[in-house]
Amino acid sequence: MRFIIGKYVPENSFIHSLDPRSKIIGTFILITSILLVTNLWGYLIPFFLFLGLVLLSKINIKIYLNSVKNLWFLIMFASVVQFFVSGVQMAFYIALRLLFVVIFASILTFTTPPLLIAKGLSEMMKWFGIKERYREDFSMIMTISIRFIPVLFDEIDRITKAQIARGAKFDQPGLRYKIKGLVVIVIPLLVSTLRKAEEISIALQARKYGIGKRTSYYVLKWKKEDTYFVLLTVFTLVLVILWG
Repeated sequence: MRFIIGKYVPENSFIHSLDPRSKIIGTFILITSILLVTNLWGYLIPFFLFLGLVLLSKINIKIYLNSVKNLWFLIMFASVVQFFVSGVQMAFYIALRLLFVVIFASILTFTTPPLLIAKGLSEMMKWFGIKERYREDFSMIMTISIRFIPVLFDEIDRITKAQIARGAKFDQPGLRYKIKGLVVIVIPLLVSTLRKAEEISIALQARKYGIGKRTSYYVLKWKKEDTYFVLLTVFTLVLVILWG
């Protein structure tokens, strides 16, 4: 299992060159527009926009589809629950909404390094008058969290293969065997996670994190292309509202 959500895919493209703040704002607007779609034909608008963004990002469309495949269980579970609550139509709509939410969120993470995403969030928090100390702490938490997601799932994959090599069987029927199979993965994963967290803590202390004013190598600059991108997402939101 290769979990690719949260991983940066380096390319020399228009989307990669955008300011992370514009991509964060644009992603939020696009996800909002998806949630406002009220009919099946309305999903054509974000679909064609997605195809355009794929071309502009120069990332293979299979990578985006793989990000959806990693979360197929969540999408199917939400759809089944919605089916029993509201019927087939709403279940289908929920599946489409989650699919597009994952895809548009993946565009942000695939085209923006985690450090720049955190930097963009920190700079945006400045607009709301949040103190620098809290902005820097939040930025560091987001950076570690985004980077830790793929590492965590790769660790699950490694532990599962190691347990299978030792004779563990995860395909046996029965609740007792399912719980036993879960335990042999969760306990080593918990130990590994705590060890990595301790290593990160020691690394931050060695770099004197929290002592003195921090500086940044990256300087964010808002360009006219960023304005065009945000306007494109706003235009998509308006189209969705008018279509509905």
